[in-house]
Amino acid sequence: MKVVARSLFMILGVSSPALAGTTFLNHFDVGDPLNNGAGAADYAAGVAAQQIGPPLGPGGSIVAGGKFGNALNRPSGRVEYQTAGNYNVNKGTIEMFVKGPGVTSGGFLGLWGTDTSSGNGDIRMYIYDTGAGRTLGAYQNGAGGSFWEIEQAIPAAALDDTNWHHLAWAFDAAAGVTATWWDGQLLRNTPDAGTVNPRTSFTGTLMHIGENQTGSATWPGLIDEVRISDTVVYNTTTNLTVPTSAFVVPEPATLGMIGGLLTTLIRRRR
Repeated sequence: MKVVARSLFMILGVSSPALAGTTFLNHFDVGDPLNNGAGAADYAAGVAAQQIGPPLGPGGSIVAGGKFGNALNRPSGRVEYQTAGNYNVNKGTIEMFVKGPGVTSGGFLGLWGTDTSSGNGDIRMYIYDTGAGRTLGAYQNGAGGSFWEIEQAIPAAALDDTNWHHLAWAFDAAAGVTATWWDGQLLRNTPDAGTVNPRTSFTGTLMHIGENQTGSATWPGLIDEVRISDTVVYNTTTNLTVPTSAFVVPEPATLGMIGGLLTTLIRRRR
């Protein structure tokens, strides 16, 4: 059977079935006792069988009462993972469920970001608390000192600290598009500053969950179901349907086709 499988992969012109689309997925359902529980192992770097392992920075804990299962409680410290392989700087979608923080603190509340301490680009996804309301925004600096930002007010009717909310940010630098959603409602699909453009260089070091950068702009509430994709998952001109179950790693059409052909060949050999 191994010979049949190897020959089939050669015929189809693929070395191994790789899963495209989702590059990072964390349910926060499996605690890591060496890191205060903050590290569900599920999926990373485009390989369905690869677990993402514990975070690189100390911080956060796994608590009950997540959107689906448990959640990350990240009031301090850091939850870090390698950026390389888990984030495409020029195209993708970052989404998560958040709850809290229960207080109006003012300033930036970091949801996700990259570490700038080692030459990495300043990229962040955040909620900005004005004291009178909140906005959802994302920022990315590009080549040659250029940058672009997208930020829009979250409707007051859709904002509270007692329920879980789904939020998403998608962008395609080659196409020059970007968009943000809150609970499925399209907030904005054009940058309010700068022009969406590709990055020609990027030093991939660390990305932070629940924080813009190391020790900066922390989200003080709960986070669940962080998913990063290297594709634009949603139509950037319309509202989206909020997921009603935990994210799963999709099976690509290529892998499904290979599985079907393998089954047919094995049955014939019998």
